[in-house]
Amino acid sequence: MTPESTGQQDVRSYLRILWRWRLPFLACLVLIPAAVYLIEQGKPKVYQSNTLVQLTGQGTAGASGAVAPTNLLAVAQLVTTTPVATAAAAILHPPGRVQTLLHEVTASADTSTGFLTITAHDRSPQRAAAIANAFAAALNGHQTTQAKQGLDVQISAYLTQLAATSNRAQATRAALVQQIAQLRAESDASGSSLQVIERAVAAATPVGPETTRAVEIAIVIALLLGVGVVVLAENGDRRLRAPESLERLTNVPLLGVIPASAFSPGQRGRVRDEGAFQMLSASLMFFNVDRPLSSVAIISPGPWEGKTTVAAGLAVAAGRSGRRVILVDADLRRPMVCERLGITATAGLGAVLTRQLPLAAALIEHPVDAPPGASLRVLPAGPPPPNPSALLASLEMRTLLQELTRQSDLVILDTPAALAVTDALPLFQAVSGVVMIARMNRSSQGAVQRMQSMITSAGGTVLGVVATGSVSAAGYGSGYEYYAKGHRAARRSLLRRGRRAPTHKRSAASPSAAAAPAGAQPAPDNGTPAEPRRAPLVSELSALNGATAPTPADTHPAHARRRYFRWSRG
Repeated sequence: MTPESTGQQDVRSYLRILWRWRLPFLACLVLIPAAVYLIEQGKPKVYQSNTLVQLTGQGTAGASGAVAPTNLLAVAQLVTTTPVATAAAAILHPPGRVQTLLHEVTASADTSTGFLTITAHDRSPQRAAAIANAFAAALNGHQTTQAKQGLDVQISAYLTQLAATSNRAQATRAALVQQIAQLRAESDASGSSLQVIERAVAAATPVGPETTRAVEIAIVIALLLGVGVVVLAENGDRRLRAPESLERLTNVPLLGVIPASAFSPGQRGRVRDEGAFQMLSASLMFFNVDRPLSSVAIISPGPWEGKTTVAAGLAVAAGRSGRRVILVDADLRRPMVCERLGITATAGLGAVLTRQLPLAAALIEHPVDAPPGASLRVLPAGPPPPNPSALLASLEMRTLLQELTRQSDLVILDTPAALAVTDALPLFQAVSGVVMIARMNRSSQGAVQRMQSMITSAGGTVLGVVATGSVSAAGYGSGYEYYAKGHRAARRSLLRRGRRAPTHKRSAASPSAAAAPAGAQPAPDNGTPAEPRRAPLVSELSALNGATAPTPADTHPAHARRRYFRWSRG
């Protein structure tokens, strides 16, 4: 289980992983102890009774007194043997099964005191006490029998020796006769070598099942098992979870993070969402400051990952920053741009490519809060044609892109899902670059890698990646809402001054050319956005940051990028 970040964020990353897989973790933590509790509750109650006996030396050591520890341990092991259990089963009423009794009885020896404890377990407290006492009596009879058998063996040996002794050896024969008489006297007088110190009585409370202990052990096991399930699930899950992991996976710049609120219809237009798209627009320009960007394709591995939302939001943000933007809905199979922007259109890109409608009639002006000269026009997709792949791969599409580039500063294309259909493949080489979209907790790492490989193989240039659907966009424009209230008046003042001030020259083919002062000569349009357009944005950022007007050196792309990031970090 690898945390999504490093350093001081490790603990928080592990907690986020645990929270992400909280359902299986809680299932293990709740179901396993609950199952153990139910199993333990279903078990019958078990009662325990103990009989305390003392083993003397009579009959075992040859004289009364303490018993050697080895003998005491041997007698304790003798309790759970079949002969003793057979004798105990015969004593019980009703008699019990020998194998069952062996599983219900244990014996322990205390060598320091010479005491032997016989413990019996049974569902009935009276039966448990009877079993313990029966085993004590059986052990006592077994010990007595063993002692007599030992004396009889010795008597037999002496008798054999006496028969083999000559009558002339009167002294030897007299000693043997005396030994035999003594052993017979001991055999006749031999009694029990066990003394019952305390008989077993019926217990009032059961000793099992041990529900509390079993549940405690089950909780520990469930905790370890839950952590193991989380580790396996996290390592087996290939979905992207954090924007940083997307940047590490693709090894291209992370241009922005679009929060999940941008996809909620009731929350669109919030200041934080607008700030995220403005951050994306500025990042796209400054991360590619050395590369002229006249057209950008927005692509995602699959549907419902936010490419249309990013394309529309980027187009609006770029228009507000002072550029002429044309948004093209190139998803001819399932167009969504018009729905996203609230535009009604009956024809669009399909009709233009088939020469059923001129381009000027298909373009729709979309109002944005932009400075003079800036604009946002939308080229809808129109009704789905029967051959979308052929239309997007046609020479007409390349010619149309060149024409749109001449009429604008930036062309943004909303393309079909890369791994669903191959319609967008011919567009990757025709545009200046491609922006890849991946939705957190939805897009898989393998899908993003396949999409990046597809773009590279088709001759496209990946400009960066955008993470969508993030719960928190911290570090990627989330502070914009804090500054927006204080800087909104300054921004409006800049826009008013911009309307009164003369703007730079526009191409005669642009619809905004009519807004230029009378007599102004249009600048030649060579199909690439004018480089001085970066300076007004730097001036605005500097003013919002409380700085003075930029000098000519400050308008250099490297200086502008540093000033922008200082402003974005607050």
